[in-house]
Amino acid sequence: MVDQAKKLRDEVAKQKARRPIKVIAVTSGKGGVGKTQVVANLALALREKGQEVLIFDGDMGLANIDIIYNINPPYNLKHLLDGSKKIDDVLFVGPEGVKVLAAASGVQALTTLTQDNKMALMDQLDSLDGQFDVALIDTAAGISDNVMYLNSAAQAVFVVVTPEPTSITDAYALMKVMSTQYGEKTFYIITNQVKSEAEGKAIFKSLVNATDQFLDSVQLWHLHNFPYDEKVRQSITRQQPMLKFDQAGDIAKGYRELAKKVIDLDTNQQKGGMQFFLKQALLSR
Repeated sequence: MVDQAKKLRDEVAKQKARRPIKVIAVTSGKGGVGKTQVVANLALALREKGQEVLIFDGDMGLANIDIIYNINPPYNLKHLLDGSKKIDDVLFVGPEGVKVLAAASGVQALTTLTQDNKMALMDQLDSLDGQFDVALIDTAAGISDNVMYLNSAAQAVFVVVTPEPTSITDAYALMKVMSTQYGEKTFYIITNQVKSEAEGKAIFKSLVNATDQFLDSVQLWHLHNFPYDEKVRQSITRQQPMLKFDQAGDIAKGYRELAKKVIDLDTNQQKGGMQFFLKQALLSR
């Protein structure tokens, strides 16, 4: 009885000692808006501020984070799911100590995880709880089941949108599905590739007008505005995030500002931490 009581106290103490983690999904209605760039650079900016960061590449079949970082993880999500490797083998240490759980590019089976897949993944990722300050989930674009589950399980949803009309309409469509079918009511908007601050504000205002008119109780926050910069394309070609390619530039400064906002963001632990994320995202049908 004494041993059991001590084990219980030890477990409670362990739970209290765990750092509270912020699980953030970075998503978009369509591809090509710079979503993975946001994840890659934000992770580095958070590391500069002393945060322990995990990137979970949630674009199961078309992984890109390894390309942005110019890394070649020997193992990825596929090896975790087939049981050939454990989580410690699969986690790859990227630039500046960012931990990366890479997906497998070109593996279609990963785009529709089975219940057994989800159980196996949860068992492995469960051990990561308490090791990170921020987990950034780089989702696929669109409104597939995997995207919706990852978004709905995260504590905060960052929606990346550009001035392209289809990006704006698809961002609204994503938020509509999240709101009406998954009960998500708060979204953080990142406007990207805009010509001016005014254009970014106009995009945000158009989304607010649409959600206010057609979606019940949805609240949008304009988290950050990134201008169009030809150097971004150059950094992609050279496989260097902007924080490495142009460290003193406006884009890099913007990511450092965004990192501070993420650290200050009050998620209220309303959905729990990594444990909640795993159970909701990976066990949902």
